[in-house]
Amino acid sequence: MTADTLIVGAMDLVGNYAPGEPIAADEKTDALRRLNNMVSGWRTQSLIVLAVERNVFPLVANKQTYTIGIGGDFNVPRPIAISGAGLWMNALAAAQTVTITRSGSAATVLLASHGLAVGDETLIAGANELEYNGLQTIQTVPTANTFTFTVEGTPDSPASGTITSSAVTGQPIEIPRQVITDDAYQSIRIKNLPNSLFTAVYYNPTVPFGTIYLWPQPDTALNQLVLYLQNQFTGFADLDTDYVWPDTPGYGEMCEYNLARRLWTVYHGSVPVPDEVNQLAREATATVKRANLKLSDLENEAAWAIGGNRRWGYNINVGGN
Repeated sequence: MTADTLIVGAMDLVGNYAPGEPIAADEKTDALRRLNNMVSGWRTQSLIVLAVERNVFPLVANKQTYTIGIGGDFNVPRPIAISGAGLWMNALAAAQTVTITRSGSAATVLLASHGLAVGDETLIAGANELEYNGLQTIQTVPTANTFTFTVEGTPDSPASGTITSSAVTGQPIEIPRQVITDDAYQSIRIKNLPNSLFTAVYYNPTVPFGTIYLWPQPDTALNQLVLYLQNQFTGFADLDTDYVWPDTPGYGEMCEYNLARRLWTVYHGSVPVPDEVNQLAREATATVKRANLKLSDLENEAAWAIGGNRRWGYNINVGGN
């Protein structure tokens, strides 16, 4: 899907141009700006977000505060909120510098005597092309000095930046950690209390980078931070770049019809948007939201109910106290 395709489709709906008629360059530029403003606003709506991704980040001993965003300590798109967090214990071997090239969807890592096998996992970090970074599963091992993994999209090849690979060792243990509120972090009196294991994660969505605080302050680099972040589409870089969208029905139609609603007032002023355009925009948006609806775990105290103590209250899971 390209921005140009969506803009042409939206212009057809607006009716300011006949189908197939060339659209003025300055009008396409303005439509691109409005399209990016629209998808930027959608980032605040969790049911429009494509997915929640699990990200693993190495930690630095005696470092409590990390920036997150493109170019930050955690080099991923700046999240609006964190869906969940965890502590990954003793999971990674020492980082080793590597180079990466790509052919199609296969990324080949050059690392002398890596000793890895198909199905092993390794954490790739430091690539300027974000698609290479993250916890990757090894797909093939062509030689003793190379291995491959699958990469999404079409990032530049070879990858740039200071790139490292840290193999996952043993049987890692992930311990859930609470993402606390502003009030909860404010109530902590000794902010820089040291400990080998952090128990809480506080996120402040500052700009241009968000800020992550770990408490207590980890005094070792043996463990890693796991963050569950919404996979948010950050916008169209230009008119012609082709973006891969999920198979979930409705994304293209949702973009096209909602953009048409925004462009309508530009070309038709106070004339009301046609009911059909409004209706199809609402239906396409509802289709995407229904597809992205997920069940949430309901906290309960079933064990207390089994104990039979009435002071514990009514439990909906067992139909009694």
